[in-house]
Amino acid sequence: MIRKLSALSKFETEMVLKDKGIFVFTLLFPTVYFLVTAFTGSRSLSPANFVQNVPGFWTYMVLVGVINQITSAIVTMRENNFLKMFTFIAGDKRLIYYANLIPQVFVIQAEILIFDVIAAIVYRADFRTLTLMLICWLANFIIIPIIAFFTSLILIVPVKVQTMGALMTGYLFLGLFLAYVQTNSLVVNTLMAVINPGSFIIRAYELLLPGANNVVAYLGILAVIAILYAIAGNVIVTKMSLNSATARA
Repeated sequence: MIRKLSALSKFETEMVLKDKGIFVFTLLFPTVYFLVTAFTGSRSLSPANFVQNVPGFWTYMVLVGVINQITSAIVTMRENNFLKMFTFIAGDKRLIYYANLIPQVFVIQAEILIFDVIAAIVYRADFRTLTLMLICWLANFIIIPIIAFFTSLILIVPVKVQTMGALMTGYLFLGLFLAYVQTNSLVVNTLMAVINPGSFIIRAYELLLPGANNVVAYLGILAVIAILYAIAGNVIVTKMSLNSATARA
């Protein structure tokens, strides 16, 4: 199984690196927008303002990267019947999913790292800020797979590939919008983290920021949510159909 996963991951990595378009939405767009807002806004570009602005860009990059580079990739493979072919060769749909997930985690992390270097220069990040950036970047190795498992719910939606793009776009914007809905209620914030991957990401980052409140409570809650996401995601991948939505229509 390890040998199959390694071979499939190597193949997926080669395919990913050939597709330069994935860097446009995940890296280029947020970086350009960040630079425009940084140099045209009224806020001072200091380490003190870093934590107020940059985590939102991280949330966008993780969510967009997962949806475009992981979830959409599996949908495309299914619609092109490559998922059925690869599953026949590998013998397990989960191997195909993880073979795509593993290299994409590193690709998304590379994109975020490039963004972080630019953000650190713009905000003249001090040692404390650089340490925070490193901690959040390392946390992404856990956050990205969790969000991938959550968005795997899309894989069981009976939508044709022609309308999948609109669904993904709407899902993305709704997730980002709801991520910034914050209250003082632990119950409401927990509910938002359960139903919205964007909220889960931003809550996870907030736990790592200076002055975070209810760290132990939120950490325990997010850990439970993460476990549920992982279980649900693996069940969905195991049970999802290999036939395209178009073919089933």
